[in-house]
Amino acid sequence: MTAPRIYVACLASYNNGVLHGRWIELDGLDYDDVQAEIAEMLRESPEPNVTVKCPECGGDGDGGLAASCVSNERKACPMCGGTGKVPSAEEWAVHDSEDLPTSFRDTEHPDLAALVERLQELEDLSDDEREAFDAFCEVEGEEDVDTFRERYIGEFNSWAEMAEHHADETALLEDVPENLRRYFDYESYGRDMRTGGEAYESRGHYFWSH
Repeated sequence: MTAPRIYVACLASYNNGVLHGRWIELDGLDYDDVQAEIAEMLRESPEPNVTVKCPECGGDGDGGLAASCVSNERKACPMCGGTGKVPSAEEWAVHDSEDLPTSFRDTEHPDLAALVERLQELEDLSDDEREAFDAFCEVEGEEDVDTFRERYIGEFNSWAEMAEHHADETALLEDVPENLRRYFDYESYGRDMRTGGEAYESRGHYFWSH
């Protein structure tokens, strides 16, 4: 699996026939990190159309104390020349992406806060959960970790094995005498869950349908 990333393009450049943008690797980044990457890319645009607060001085134009032993004179910020403003482009769009959750693909303006939150949820999955999660997504076409965990039953070799596990977990046969439980038909019970649409199987992993 490749690392999730997005290519963010400067629209002012794009509209003037110039390609300017940046691939942003999303692993380990939070929302503010992604916004900072985009802002930096826009400030580097060859087609600036606005001015924004200088990131070096925070907009106050102060570059710190001048190199002098006899004066408290302060020098201007070297990035903005003391104006507190720097040129930048204003608008951006995602023009390409790799390995994003399904619901965040094919849109030029994804909800970045929701995207990084979803990626963190996926990052927190264990290796075993990741395999089961991939199987879940193949069927459901969505990548919601909470829904996956609510519906996941487990990994089994057959419907009968899954049905026996479910019966044990829910104490289904608790009131049945021990000597009679061995006659319970788990194969038919599992088949009924499958044909009735109560559960489904994907790559050996079993899930509740609802």
